[in-house]
Amino acid sequence: MVLMPVFALLLLLAVDIAPSNPDLAYQQPQIASDGRDVGIVFGARNTIYYAHNEAPPVTVAEAPVLSLGNHRGPRLAFTADAIVITAGVGPAGQQYAPNTLRSWRSTDHGKTWNAGPDISTPGTGGMGFQAVGSDGKRRLFAAWIGPQNGAPRLFVAHSDDSGTTWSKQTVLSQTVCECCHPTVTISDDGTVRILFRNSLDGNRDFYLATARDGEHFEIAKLGQGSWKLDACPMDGGGMGEFDGAVTTLWRRKSDLFLATPGEPEEQLATGHNAAVALRKDGVYAVWSDGASIMAKVPGKAPYVLSKSGGFPALTARGPVVAAWEDNGRIRTERLGR
Repeated sequence: MVLMPVFALLLLLAVDIAPSNPDLAYQQPQIASDGRDVGIVFGARNTIYYAHNEAPPVTVAEAPVLSLGNHRGPRLAFTADAIVITAGVGPAGQQYAPNTLRSWRSTDHGKTWNAGPDISTPGTGGMGFQAVGSDGKRRLFAAWIGPQNGAPRLFVAHSDDSGTTWSKQTVLSQTVCECCHPTVTISDDGTVRILFRNSLDGNRDFYLATARDGEHFEIAKLGQGSWKLDACPMDGGGMGEFDGAVTTLWRRKSDLFLATPGEPEEQLATGHNAAVALRKDGVYAVWSDGASIMAKVPGKAPYVLSKSGGFPALTARGPVVAAWEDNGRIRTERLGR
């Protein structure tokens, strides 16, 4: 059952979205908003679901193999005239084969969904570590980690018509941490930013790619320290943008750091799997610490948002709403009410 009369109540209340089938586990929620409406995309087995004003959640698509778990679930973005979902889909019977980054679109506020174009070429969608961002108008930018010549690359593509068509994919970075998802934001002025963990000179540090003209990227390391590591942490961090300002939140060893481009990093807490949002009143953050979900809102010390759960996410626009998976269901709560 779905414990909500209409999804708009999510703006005011904590909400649980539970599967009617007890054998089904909802995973990897991603939450987005256009400043008015809020929607959540998540997966279960090889099916993508979307929750908005419908009860129960609607089925977006069923895939032969859906990349899911460890930050590999579907992603969500609102444009002025559509809602777009992206996800990594693999061939039947090959759970870990290189897949294709695919898209779906809704033009009726998430009630019905149609397949959009593939964003990546077949087999270059990697293992589902991907992100999509919107300028709130009609522009979208996608970033994903996929193979090229036997090595992981950071690919990008964009759409200027709300996901009806996509540009040809290009390689943004020849080096990237192979299993840490990227994050994408687009400012009101058109600046595109892509946060990703790099694998360079034996270090697994975070870098920010910035294109102020929306096309030509400059890439710079974040923070002053480095993490020497011959392994993938599978932890991509998060990024928040507001009115041209940007902040990032990411993990080095067991610590989480807030970092503004060009400034020293600031330790926030211990933990992992962090998400961050920036608003006029300051920084909002959620992360995992052991089995708990922690939260930080402006002017208050970190607190326990939930005693159980994992993989928290935050809205990028409008009210700050958190979503996370918890024992097979999706839970949400508005922060800073």
